[in-house]
Amino acid sequence: MLTISDLNQYYGSSHTLRGVSLSVAEGTCTVLLGRNGVGKTTLLKCLVGLLPVKSGAIALRGHDLLRLPAHRRALAGLGYVPQGREIFPLLTVEENLLIGAYTGERASEKQFSFEDVFNLFPVLRQMRSRIAGNLSGGQQQQLAIGRALLTNPSLLILDEPTEGIQPSIVKEIEAVILSLKGSLSILLVEQFFDFAQSVADHYVVLVRGQVASAGRGDEMDANDVRSLIAV
Repeated sequence: MLTISDLNQYYGSSHTLRGVSLSVAEGTCTVLLGRNGVGKTTLLKCLVGLLPVKSGAIALRGHDLLRLPAHRRALAGLGYVPQGREIFPLLTVEENLLIGAYTGERASEKQFSFEDVFNLFPVLRQMRSRIAGNLSGGQQQQLAIGRALLTNPSLLILDEPTEGIQPSIVKEIEAVILSLKGSLSILLVEQFFDFAQSVADHYVVLVRGQVASAGRGDEMDANDVRSLIAV
């Protein structure tokens, strides 16, 4: 599905990503872990085309993405939920979802509908006419994920979906991610170990912009991943 090979990125003279390689298999969830400032969000922004890279390769189902601008990568199948959600606060819930659904091409075989999103996140059905900026943080996160699903991605990219979210909604998002595996692939950035472990088929840990550990999700405890991400 997704292959990132020997990726290097700089901010000025600062070498932020150092030969990063990882992959996401079809229908699985790979979790990217690490402390603050190690390059997790930078890697996602390089993947979706918001930051340039110095060298390396990014391929989705064998197709080179580095030559494509950000909007073409979205059409190719990347659905991105950024850290902080970045919903449109002055639009309604339904209008935010319509923006996700407005695309001239369909990236994946799976066609997500409004009904699919409302079944995954029932609160969005109840609040479809509400101004999105008036939703709670957890509800906004659900809206951001729903909007990304309506682009019909083959790879869903989530940047710290549990950040600032109440525990009950974290459990709902966990259940949604588990239900989506198989129908699409997921790359998830996370710092919350227990949540990451609950959804991960595979994990990758970044330390100072380099891959320090990688393996199967059920090996995270045995490989002492907690010690690599603890502050």
